[in-house]
Formats: sequence, structure tokens, C-alpha cells
Amino acid sequence: MKVFKLSTKIFFFPIYYLIHNNFIFGLFHKLIINKFSYKKIKINLNIKNIPIQNYSSFLFRTYEYNDRKIVEKHIDQNNKCIIVGGGLGFITTLAFQKSKKGILVFEINKNIVENLETNLEQNGVKYNLYQKNLILDKLHDQKKFYYADKYFLNNSMYLKSNKKIILENIIKDQIPNFESFNTIIIDGEGVEEYFIKNISSLKNIKHIIFELHHNIFSNVEVTEFFNILKKNSFIQINKCFNSYYFKKF
Repeated sequence: MKVFKLSTKIFFFPIYYLIHNNFIFGLFHKLIINKFSYKKIKINLNIKNIPIQNYSSFLFRTYEYNDRKIVEKHIDQNNKCIIVGGGLGFITTLAFQKSKKGILVFEINKNIVENLETNLEQNGVKYNLYQKNLILDKLHDQKKFYYADKYFLNNSMYLKSNKKIILENIIKDQIPNFESFNTIIIDGEGVEEYFIKNISSLKNIKHIIFELHHNIFSNVEVTEFFNILKKNSFIQINKCFNSYYFKKF
């Protein structure tokens, strides 16, 4: 629960560890089911080193709950989505089903790409996948590496570990039809900072959905993020726990 604010942690502590992050339920799911399904979406979990307790979230369908609720409510056929942090492919699939438009996906962890592609294809998603790190231009570069954790969910440019993985960056202008996408959905363990601080360089983006990682950023930094969005005419429309949806007016 490190990504949440203290008040959220206290209120949801029992539920979190009983349902979402429970070793016993997780072990049951891993040994007996070992797949995640939500409505018509089927997600394979063919990735090494998913923590046992995390499988509990697949059993009770609380995996990516906060992003899921926002995408389900606010993404429709007026959105054309960029996904930063493809992961298992669940949110990408959900965004495609809601928008009915092809998705632009970025995933820097090459160890999970095969499983990601399998999940997107078996769910009939139309997508272009880049195994590279999206940057906006040479003036607004990012780090050249990310820190690899034994659990892929914790891979991050911000959360330090003993293992560094070299990144291959790609500039948005190198991507065909990038300007035709009007929505960006970000789940990258801190990378929301980069896109929010440089949102003025994303003229085509009218909708931004992101997970805010309170374990990485201070309250002062979070306030700065929100002020930047406000100055660029983005208004908060909705939030679910630590996930936010801002729309440009």
C-alpha cells in the first residue's frame, strides 16, 4: 500500500490485506486458476516472479481496480489512447474495448512483452507496441536506464535497486500518426512526473489518466504536478484512490 496516502492506508488496511494482497488466496489462485478474467477479458499470467500475494487481486478482480474504474467510466469512442506501461495488457485491452480504436503501447520491460502481446492478441486488440521508452524530444530527455526489481511490478526509473537495465528511447516524432492520439494513460512507477511536467509539449493530448505514486513523490511535488496541469488548462474530472483523470478545456 506504499503508493497510497496515509488516510487511504488506514481506512482500507483490512480490506487490502484480506482480499487484494493475501498470500493464502494468492496461492490458491496461482495453483488452481493462474489466469485473470474480467467480463470478456482474458489475461494470461505467464511471467516469472509475480509475488504470491498479488495473485489474490486476480482472484477477487481487484487488480488495477482504480485505473479500471476510471477507464470504464470515461473512455469512449471519442478517445484514441496511448498506454505508457503495457504490463499484463489488461488496461490496454479495456481501453481498446471502450474506445474501439487502435492503441499505442509502450513497455520497457522486455521480459514481459511476449505475455503482453499474447494477451492483446487473444483479446482482439488492435495495437502498435514499442519496446522502448517514450520521450517527447531531445530537450526533454529521460534517464537512460531503469531499476529492475525481482518483482516486475516494482520496476521503475525511480525506485532504486542493485540492477540497472539500459533503456532504448524513442522520440514521439519518430512514431507514425502520434499526433492523432488524444489520450494518454500512464502507469509507470513514477514516470507520471515526466509527462505531467512536460504536458505542454503534448499538444495533441486532451485527456490524461495516471497513477500517482505517493511512495515516490512528496506532497509538495504532488501539488506542483496539479498546478502544472491547471496552468495547461487541465481540470480534474475524477479520481479513484491514487488514480486521476484530467481533461483539457
